[in-house]
Amino acid sequence: MPKLFQHQRHNLILERLQNGEKLSITALAKEWDTTPKTLQRDFQKLMEGNYGIVRAEDGKQFTIKKDKISSKDLLGTIQLLESMASEIGGTFYTKTRTVLRQLQHYISSPFYTRIDVEQISDKLDLIADLEEAIREQKKITFTYKRWYRPEQIKTYRHVAPYKIIIFNGFFYLLTQYKEHTIKFYLREIDNLHIEEVTFEKDETLLEKMEKAQGIWFDPGAKPFEVTLLLESDAIVYFERKPVKGQYLKKNRDHTAELTLTVTDKREVFDIMKKWLPQIKVIEPYSLQEEFEAMLMDYLTVKTIEVK
Repeated sequence: MPKLFQHQRHNLILERLQNGEKLSITALAKEWDTTPKTLQRDFQKLMEGNYGIVRAEDGKQFTIKKDKISSKDLLGTIQLLESMASEIGGTFYTKTRTVLRQLQHYISSPFYTRIDVEQISDKLDLIADLEEAIREQKKITFTYKRWYRPEQIKTYRHVAPYKIIIFNGFFYLLTQYKEHTIKFYLREIDNLHIEEVTFEKDETLLEKMEKAQGIWFDPGAKPFEVTLLLESDAIVYFERKPVKGQYLKKNRDHTAELTLTVTDKREVFDIMKKWLPQIKVIEPYSLQEEFEAMLMDYLTVKTIEVK
């Protein structure tokens, strides 16, 4: 096995622990051909982070702490779900609230939520059919209207549906069609028909999907690592709500280095746009140069418009 860098070891440790494994330093040292002292430092750093890593019952292995669910936790979860459904509104809220009321006769929610997702209550029947097709691994046929050619309606046949996903508040259907992986905008899917033909899921596609940073992810592209420099004001937010697969290393000057894996540079650019000016690319630096050029083009255009 090729030598693993520190952030790669950390990501693998976290991924395996979150998948339910118990890990020991001795076993990992043999598997990764590294020293126990190196792995001891790895686990020490990870235990200092907000990942919930603890010693297992035998005292030799490591695991993820599993919190016991109390009645108060259940009540809080119900209240949060009710508040989220209320924000989405429409038929979705009506149906969800009916189910929640079976769990609790009266909900007086202390939560205020602002879930920025589009309204899809008129698509609940479609979603139910898609869930059935996904669960039973059956191919589907449907018509689809593309936003850039609304006058053209195309029929897609023998499509393998994998998952309904939400990116940036919009609903998509992740599929395999012929030799392509396609994300269809859910609202433009119509005339759905579930075929009797079944398919075998490509589990590697779902694994890649779990690490996607946004709508721009490309399952067919080779993943690459990006390291970002965070200023002090931004660090706490990435600690509270980590992006998928991140490794966060704090520096003595109160900055931090954020390493993540992407398949498309636009996944990185979307993150950077949200955190300007508290963020920049360290590696590969060509992305920082491209991002700066993009900003300069934008500012130049705006200046011309003002004149």
